[in-house]
Amino acid sequence: HFLARPTQHLIRLVAIFRFFTGLADTLPASWLDHILEPLLSPAYRCSAFLAVATSTLPDVKSLEDALNLSHGQQTEFLGQLAQACIDAMSRKMSDEGLGAEFARSLNKVRKAVDRQRTLRHRERRLKPVRDPQAAAQEKRAKNRRKQESKKRKVQEIIVKKKGGVGGTRAKKSRTLV
Repeated sequence: HFLARPTQHLIRLVAIFRFFTGLADTLPASWLDHILEPLLSPAYRCSAFLAVATSTLPDVKSLEDALNLSHGQQTEFLGQLAQACIDAMSRKMSDEGLGAEFARSLNKVRKAVDRQRTLRHRERRLKPVRDPQAAAQEKRAKNRRKQESKKRKVQEIIVKKKGGVGGTRAKKSRTLV
């Protein structure tokens, strides 16, 4: 539910991933093994947000810093947190000799996520054939979202370059009336 629109649930997801990382650090690996898949599933899904080569993320020290990030930077930040969570679990499990169990759980989660993604992709491709009206409605909604996303990005660029959105003043009328 939260991962469908991650930037709308940023605070919750940050708290969840920090909590999961704390659990991975404090729980013994034998206990962690029993709850590994439910912890790995959202972390793996969110780690896909991480852009490895083109990181434009400033140093985030507090939740306020995270809230002040741009839309794209927020998703990248969530990807970093999720990857840190996965790394902490991996380190804990491998340190206590349970690396194979971690790999098996991660592979199971990866297969389930990939299967679901493939299923959604197939459904999206077949929808215009099965239900043309619903497909057309979704396409219009997608185009509206795309248009609003472009507007949001333009606003972010304006704020970044000018430092804010300046209003233009209306000219005074020169008539004597």
